[in-house]
Amino acid sequence: MNSDKVVKQKLLSEPLSTNALKLARAIYHTFITYDDLEMEIKFTTFFKLLNLHPCSDSVKDIQDLLEELNEPLAVRNFEYKGEVIQLKFIQFCCYKIKEETIEIELSKKYLHAQDKYMSDAFLGD
Repeated sequence: MNSDKVVKQKLLSEPLSTNALKLARAIYHTFITYDDLEMEIKFTTFFKLLNLHPCSDSVKDIQDLLEELNEPLAVRNFEYKGEVIQLKFIQFCCYKIKEETIEIELSKKYLHAQDKYMSDAFLGD
């Protein structure tokens, strides 16, 4: 498949919530700043970003937003590193909730799909 023949697709089954967009963009900009797909972010950073009170309910709210972001994208004719897959399901990230932080690893394939395949892209400026 030639990359100039890539057809942009509407990949989100429904629009993301405002807070999920804020969270995704903050995570993405952290990746851009440090040039590392793996990051560990303190809960306090998320609390400030989302105007949440520091408590276990707020941690649950953050986890719910991460789950919203991780709704799998179905990408047709997905080409990645020379391999073409007729239908590929990809997620935004892997994450692990720790005591005071969240470990997040962004998906290279998701970022590739965001850049090359999504007509409804939401990361960036």
